[in-house]
Amino acid sequence: MTAKGTKMKQILSQIISFVFPITCSACGADLPASSTERVCDTCKDSLVKNDGLVCAKCGEFLPDGGEFCFKCRADKKRFHFDLLRSAYIYKDTLRKLVLKFKYSDRAFLAKTFSQEMTHTLIRSGFNSKTDLIIPVPLNIVRRVKRGYNQAALLADEIAQNVSKPVIKGVLARKRITRPQFKLTREKRFKNIENSFTVKDAKAIKNKNILLIDDVATTCATASACAKVLKQSGASRVFVLTLARD
Repeated sequence: MTAKGTKMKQILSQIISFVFPITCSACGADLPASSTERVCDTCKDSLVKNDGLVCAKCGEFLPDGGEFCFKCRADKKRFHFDLLRSAYIYKDTLRKLVLKFKYSDRAFLAKTFSQEMTHTLIRSGFNSKTDLIIPVPLNIVRRVKRGYNQAALLADEIAQNVSKPVIKGVLARKRITRPQFKLTREKRFKNIENSFTVKDAKAIKNKNILLIDDVATTCATASACAKVLKQSGASRVFVLTLARD
């Protein structure tokens, strides 16, 4: 591109930025026209990483230390996945961003979120053990209403970062369930029970699966997915989520 063409491109970019400014999805602050991020540095720095002492099984933050959280220590078989890790704690700024990501058509946030998720994956040590990546599927009603599956967007970005294949459509929902966030912790396991199916067992047979989702609260969804994946022949199921509630 010539110097003149470059100058015109810069001017056009400035005009577009003036008419349609790029702003931080959390605080609304203006971002540079050339920015590929959609969250300002101040807001990114305020996100609380879940990289301290966590439960060796479910990844719950343990403020007082220890190897396992109370519930996992009491019942080592309560979850069907091998282990779960999350990039952030689900609170404050991150909570606001996740809600916008899921319900306000901010699909572009997947790229920003995937960066710390990829770091968490590599730091946790199960990236090298992963054969393929599978996102937690949405039921058809929410998928059509939302326009995209946020877990699938995250999976695509992470897969590109670590050069792993993503398989979609193998794990599917076989019934429509009530939204988990509307239920008590006790009712979430019952609500999601037996709601997933594997459509192609050959694709996952003897494979180590990395399951991707946005937020883990009770881990009921991740456990239900892991259960059916293992019943269909998967060897191990690791879970990586954006946040841990």
